[in-house]
Amino acid sequence: MNNPFKTIAISLIPNFTFSDVVRSKLLIFQPWNYQNSDSQNTLKKNLATYLNQKHVELFDSGRTALYFLLQALNIKTGDEVIIQSFTCSVVPASIIWTGAVPIYADIDKTYNLDPEKLSKLITPKTKAVIIQHTFGTPANIDKIVSVCKSKKIILIEDCAHGFGNSYKGQKLGTFGQASFYSFGRDKVISGVWGGAVSINDSQIFENLRKLTSKLPRHTLSWTLKQLIYPPLMFVITKTYSFFKLGKVLHFCFRRLHLLSDAITPQEKQGIKPKTFYQGLPSPLCLLVINQLKKIDAFIQHRQRLAHFYSEKLNTKFDPSSSYLRYSLEIDNPQKIRSKSALKNIFLGDWYTTVIAPKDINLSHFMYQTGSCPQAEAMTQKIINLPTNPNLSLADAQKVVNIIKQWK
Repeated sequence: MNNPFKTIAISLIPNFTFSDVVRSKLLIFQPWNYQNSDSQNTLKKNLATYLNQKHVELFDSGRTALYFLLQALNIKTGDEVIIQSFTCSVVPASIIWTGAVPIYADIDKTYNLDPEKLSKLITPKTKAVIIQHTFGTPANIDKIVSVCKSKKIILIEDCAHGFGNSYKGQKLGTFGQASFYSFGRDKVISGVWGGAVSINDSQIFENLRKLTSKLPRHTLSWTLKQLIYPPLMFVITKTYSFFKLGKVLHFCFRRLHLLSDAITPQEKQGIKPKTFYQGLPSPLCLLVINQLKKIDAFIQHRQRLAHFYSEKLNTKFDPSSSYLRYSLEIDNPQKIRSKSALKNIFLGDWYTTVIAPKDINLSHFMYQTGSCPQAEAMTQKIINLPTNPNLSLADAQKVVNIIKQWK
């Protein structure tokens, strides 16, 4: 039966099924889990096994993971790190916080760093290259690895989008010297917050451990705030279109500071946090562990929906992508986002600017307008369709209908 009040959303809390929400709610009332290191060790072990890596270290976010990884790799003031445009602000921000300089490379048709542009950007100051695997589509790994090896440059993989996917039978995150991951609320798997670094080099791993061993841990109140996020968002999404009740609740919860921001206002200005924290609280580790068990099913579901979109919209399906989001290039993406919202369908805007989110000043992140024309052109055309585990084929058909109506 068609539910006129059902909300189809690409973000907010896309990966959490009802069982995940219940688990989060139960953890609020299980304080004995808060200081239990067993879940942290279990998550590290499970991630290392899944990725076939020697070492994994946990962090509270992908940006914290990258910031300390860069230091462990001895990236320092004046060094240059090549990244792609069409990315999140936390990547260049982490580089800038170390004193290094982000150098932006343009993208190719896969929305990943264009290897043809890479060699031209390398200078004697270049110490590392970060590749992103945008939307779960592998970057041109063979060419980029070849360039980095020939120039003796460190290769770092950003697997915030591509975690769980493979390239030529090898997991993404295992091609460079190190990789970092995000378990944020709208990533491949989620602990509401969370991040990790995977690495095989024991010396670099020890550098990383020394840098973080004396950091403070998150408070109990911070942890509780993250645990209440899934239940609150579940209520919001289920009532969002019911006479705008969910929208009102969302506004009220934010005003009461019950919902944490994914990126703080200070970080949007490129300002370094005053405090960094050690590890990831145990209850959030338990949420990630639960989702890690389902990652292969999640990816299969995303690919099935992406194939459905490709068939219905007569676009190309890429079997190599794990499709964190399914992206289209159209002439009027903002119009479609606005029209679909009137139908309780909220489509994505990764990336309507070369550095997300859209309300930042690019100069704070050392980006010069005009330096990456392909990426800048894509920001005017791209729209993302949801592929999350809570989306059915019937829901996907509603999305297709909207696209066909207004494209």
